[in-house]
Amino acid sequence: MQFGYTTPKFMSAWTNRFEQKHRAWVVALALFIVIAVGLVDFGSGWEYSFSVFYLLALGLAAWFVGFRFALFISALSVAVSLAGDLANGRRYSSPLVPLWNAFIAMAFYLVVIALLVKLRSIHGHLEARVKERTLALTQEMAERERIERELLEISEREQRRIGRDLHDSLGQHLTGVALAGQVLEEKLAARDLPEARDASHMVELVQEGISISRKMAKGLHPIDIEADGLMQGLEEFAAISSDLFRVSCRFECDSPVLIRDTVTSGHLYRITQEAVSNAVKHGRAKNIIIQLEMLDDGIALRVKDDGIGLRDPAERNGGMGLRIMAHRASMISGTFDARRSPEGGTIISCEVPHLQPSAKATK
Repeated sequence: MQFGYTTPKFMSAWTNRFEQKHRAWVVALALFIVIAVGLVDFGSGWEYSFSVFYLLALGLAAWFVGFRFALFISALSVAVSLAGDLANGRRYSSPLVPLWNAFIAMAFYLVVIALLVKLRSIHGHLEARVKERTLALTQEMAERERIERELLEISEREQRRIGRDLHDSLGQHLTGVALAGQVLEEKLAARDLPEARDASHMVELVQEGISISRKMAKGLHPIDIEADGLMQGLEEFAAISSDLFRVSCRFECDSPVLIRDTVTSGHLYRITQEAVSNAVKHGRAKNIIIQLEMLDDGIALRVKDDGIGLRDPAERNGGMGLRIMAHRASMISGTFDARRSPEGGTIISCEVPHLQPSAKATK
């Protein structure tokens, strides 16, 4: 979006071509117009005035050539008009009359020249300002996109680091606690103490914590390098979401979708995560379907739910989650759409063109 006054592109290009390459043609055209109007003026007799038609040559001279040449065209126009009247036998009561008429015509032409030169200056100034504003806006948008891209990359790196820490540090620590609990349970059971049952329950809770931490780690660092990593990641995510959110979440993919670009896979996975999270938290959905499909010209990802749907059309652009998903889609040259399903619920879709090598295998 551009702000402020803008000059039509075709007019600006036409003007620049005349200024840079065809100035000599403009000079010749202006002289030709003066001569042509002068001949018509002479042929029609002195009763009819054609002074206004000289303004065409005057306008070309003032706009495309400059003030001095426009002044010359003005003087030439006045001289040609006056010479035509005298050649047609026009007589004046005083020699001062034709001089006065020439002075008035010249003064009128000078006013027109001054206005055209001023308008041309304003036009050039506005054009320069528009170019400066456009360049500044383009640079600002590029810088904003760069910052947003870096923020997303930093967020991805941090999530992966946290996922590794959960798996390697917390997971190992909880595993050690579970082993210690099992040893304690065995000792208490050997002494036939009732606390052995409590120790067993404690071990079960720790093992459940280990399972949760592994699922969280997998969600933070989900995509493998292999081409089928997105399919595996979405399938595991659907299973994890079903357990964590106590909903029915399933993954559907009729034929393998192979993506060799981990950046694209990562963004599609994060879009799915955000869509499922919104469906559970805001849409109160109980059934969620994640669909991945290979199209003739790209890849389609859809997340459908049976929740309350988008209550207000403004929510399509107003929610932070929707804006993040749309931005992720734009970063991989994809199209994003969020709409209310006719059957109820919400449909989140993202289509990505074939920007990198991919393949579709059939069963």
